[in-house]
Amino acid sequence: MTERLPDEFIANLGELERTYLAQTEPARQSGFLGGEARWRPERELVLEAVGKDGDFLDVGCANGYLLECLRNWAAAKGIRLNQFGIDIGKGLIDLAKARLPEFAANFWAANAWEWKPPRRFRYVYTMTDLVPENMLREYLLRLHDEFVETGGRLIVGAYGSYSKNQPALDVAALLKDLGFTVAGSAKTGELPISHVAWVEVNG
Repeated sequence: MTERLPDEFIANLGELERTYLAQTEPARQSGFLGGEARWRPERELVLEAVGKDGDFLDVGCANGYLLECLRNWAAAKGIRLNQFGIDIGKGLIDLAKARLPEFAANFWAANAWEWKPPRRFRYVYTMTDLVPENMLREYLLRLHDEFVETGGRLIVGAYGSYSKNQPALDVAALLKDLGFTVAGSAKTGELPISHVAWVEVNG
């Protein structure tokens, strides 16, 4: 990496963690305020990029609730996902380990911008807002080159806001602008509210 994340950006992430930890509902501890009725249709979209069994790393996993749900939703389709997560917030990682004790060794409290993964994963999921916009290309390139195994997929997501009438970022168009070859994309909701796109890693 050529530079560190700005101190102000890291401070904002710390404030988000404190906000999440103050919540009691699992989805709210993941930063989702839309209620359980909206949780599944707006988050299950990630599985559009998952076609077979594999190890799934959620970068920015918060309390691990999304990982837990994706595993269950995938299992209903006959797909087995092994759960791994990283988040800069130690308190959130502690929640994830408590939520998924059988996978506790698969969670790391670390800054993904600087983290050196101990291994590679078939699926790596991240969101576009985990680093400042001007650092996004370098961040995604590193995930692509160092986190995803050959034959795997880098999955990138973005979410909009109904209350602000703000559609989700067009992730497929963004990835193309950043020089990636997009293998597929999916969106849901009227705005749309959720958008994901993925890139194949072929070595």
